[in-house]
Amino acid sequence: MEEKDAEENIATHEKIKEFLTEKGVPFTLLTHKACKTSEESAQARGVSIDSGAKALLIKDCGKNSKQIGIPYYLAVMSASQKFASKEFKRIIGSKNIRFASADEVTEITGCLPGAVPPFGSIFDIPIWVDRSLSRQDVINFNCGLRTASITMRYDDYIAAECPKTHVFTEEELETDAFSEKEY
Repeated sequence: MEEKDAEENIATHEKIKEFLTEKGVPFTLLTHKACKTSEESAQARGVSIDSGAKALLIKDCGKNSKQIGIPYYLAVMSASQKFASKEFKRIIGSKNIRFASADEVTEITGCLPGAVPPFGSIFDIPIWVDRSLSRQDVINFNCGLRTASITMRYDDYIAAECPKTHVFTEEELETDAFSEKEY
C-alpha cells in the first residue's frame, strides 16, 4: 500500500478514547491539520517536542522472536530523543531488529505511520517506555489519526498502560554514562 493511497482508519482512535474513558483517565482531545512528523505535531499542538510520546513499532527479526512468539514491540520515548537500537536489542534479547514497514504499521495498529498511539496493550504487543518521557508532567501524542492528538498526564498514562520502562535513547544513555564517570 503506497502512503498516498492510504486512508486513515478511525477504529484505533475510537479504541484509545474508549480505553482511557473506561480507566477513568482524564485527557484532552485536540483536532489539528494532518501531521506526519513529531515536529509537525508539536507545532500543531503548540507544545514542546519534548512532551511528544513518540511510538515506534519495532519488528524483532531474530531467532528469539520465533521462539517466544513476539515479533513486534512498541518503543515509546520523548519525540525529541534518538532511538538507540543497539540498547533496545539488548533489552529485549534480540540480535536483529528493524523499524516496521508502513504496511506492517497499518496491519498491526490500523494506523498510518505517524499516528500510532503509545498503547501496546490495545494491539496486544509488549510496550517499553524510555525514561526520557518520564521527565514530562504532561504528554501529547497522535491517537490513531494524524489529525487528532491527546494530551494527558504522564503519571495517568503509566497507570493506565502499565508499560515496562527502561533507557533506550541516545541522550538518556549519555546521561547515564556521564553520571557514572568519576572525577
